[in-house]
Amino acid sequence: MKKTIVSVIAATAALCITAPAFAASSFSDISGSSYSWCAPQIRAMADAGYVHGYDDGTFKPDNQVTKLEGIALFARAMGSDTEITPENTEVLELAHSQYDSALKSYSLSWGDDEATYLLYKNALSISDLDTYLKGDLKNQPLTRGEAAVIITKAMGGGQSLKQVSSITVDYADKSSIPSNVLPYVDYVTEQGIMNGIDDEFQPGGTVTRAQIAVMLYRVANHCDYSFIRGKLKNVDEDESTFTISVHGEETTYSYDENTQFTLKGEYELPEKLTIDAGVVIQLSGDKVVSIDGLSDQPEATITAIFSSYSTSNGITYIKVKESATSSTTKSYPCVDNVPVTYKGAPATVKNFSDGDSITIEIVDGKVLSIVGSEKTETITGATVDEIEVDGESVKMTISSANSAYNGKTYEVASDAVATKASKECDMSDIYVGDKVTLTLRYGKIIKAEATSTYGSVSGSIVEVKISNNPSITVRAEGKEKEYQIPVDCIIIVNQKEGSLYDFRVGDSVTLTTQSSAVTKIQVSTAIINDAGNGTGSVNGTVTAVNTAYGFISVLVEGYDIPVPVYKTSNQTTFITAAGKPIDFKSIKTGDKVECRGTTTNGAFVASLVIVTQAD
Repeated sequence: MKKTIVSVIAATAALCITAPAFAASSFSDISGSSYSWCAPQIRAMADAGYVHGYDDGTFKPDNQVTKLEGIALFARAMGSDTEITPENTEVLELAHSQYDSALKSYSLSWGDDEATYLLYKNALSISDLDTYLKGDLKNQPLTRGEAAVIITKAMGGGQSLKQVSSITVDYADKSSIPSNVLPYVDYVTEQGIMNGIDDEFQPGGTVTRAQIAVMLYRVANHCDYSFIRGKLKNVDEDESTFTISVHGEETTYSYDENTQFTLKGEYELPEKLTIDAGVVIQLSGDKVVSIDGLSDQPEATITAIFSSYSTSNGITYIKVKESATSSTTKSYPCVDNVPVTYKGAPATVKNFSDGDSITIEIVDGKVLSIVGSEKTETITGATVDEIEVDGESVKMTISSANSAYNGKTYEVASDAVATKASKECDMSDIYVGDKVTLTLRYGKIIKAEATSTYGSVSGSIVEVKISNNPSITVRAEGKEKEYQIPVDCIIIVNQKEGSLYDFRVGDSVTLTTQSSAVTKIQVSTAIINDAGNGTGSVNGTVTAVNTAYGFISVLVEGYDIPVPVYKTSNQTTFITAAGKPIDFKSIKTGDKVECRGTTTNGAFVASLVIVTQAD
């Protein structure tokens, strides 16, 4: 069975609301040829523990289903049951805030979660409530025509009906199907959810327990719904994509013209959703059905010290301190069924002790998730993905097989100690790509034990970044990779001590590496320098001419990447091999050139260019 069948089939427990439940892999009253069309599905669901019978061992397949039960079951198929789909907890809260007042007059003793959810998802309209729930109607049998309407809307087929120009169903009683119901009958028939009975659809016939169990099974297989709660990071309308972050791990999804975007239940354009605010995406397989924006305010992430928790009027509150030395606490209310992780495993707030480190996500003043650990914890088997140095602050981002740590960024304490290969070192000696064991206290790194992978790479220079965190990108064996350049890196240019300003894109290079960092760079530069005065020459074949920015790209023999050679407005002379003046714009791809000039701020600027034009 598909993963989502679990959530849908679990909903069939509502079929036994008024009777004691009895789970069995085989029910005494569904054997024989008369129930061969439904028995396999019922038994499969019972074996999974999601369909229950009665205490006498029967399933009572011919019992009727009420209108409210039908609505509840298909709502749960869409994700209304937050016990099964906790990702929709906030969506259900929004649904109640918008539609509780509309439901009040229907005096529901149960099923309000399901009804408000369908209203929120636009699978039911306010006018539908009178049809299914007014007075004693909610306890009346659900008809097959009504089931067709509810199923179509629950599957998101309502929009597609507007584009249907003809009805293809060919039931013998087609003329007796109400015209307003016929398109829905056509939809559920085309999707294979409902079939005829003796060549008739029988729209006024009632739905039995056996029939609705089979319908739910088919809906689950067809829709394969799943839900993901995350934080919106980006919307790209040109590419029709959006990116969400779940526990620090970002994933990009594609959407199309049928994807529904809402903000707190109201339809919106994609760009109207708030970056860093919470969203819930609904998937059908791997296709995005809808994106629910939960707030117009970005979520805040706070790392603090756990103090205590309390419960009042069904709401859980947690108290936190800003730091271990702080005496002031602050209390935050949690959303219902707030997801909690402690030491990398699912937990509750009862697992926390005073002094534990916790990270909480907050929006509109409520805690949406809690991730905690002991005040001192150790992360083993991690890999350094990024090291960010900003003034006095140093942060390290790691990857880990443990999802509780994967993609997380931790601040390095000012007094942190480090070792590499069991020897003391500075934190600056730990590089991207190193394997590390980290000791954290209150969420900060206080100790890092690292090991590096040593190697050598030979290729050509693609890019050199000169900044607070310099790097070099090298193409070797057809692949490009970026390497960090530490401050103590040894640089040799044309067998002499040099600097980052002495080599260019396209130069041949050999790197001595530790993980993704470089400890030694040996360059053979395409620019032939004179005796230390900064002048030199570039000789080769023109591969491109950029008149707008005033440079030509020159491929030197033996090198893979062309060298850019710049001209100045009035100080660069262009002549042919015969000594005649030539205009810069007359230079063409394929020409041979000898360029003489100087290096300025890392770029080669020509004072003289001798051109031998190609035939």
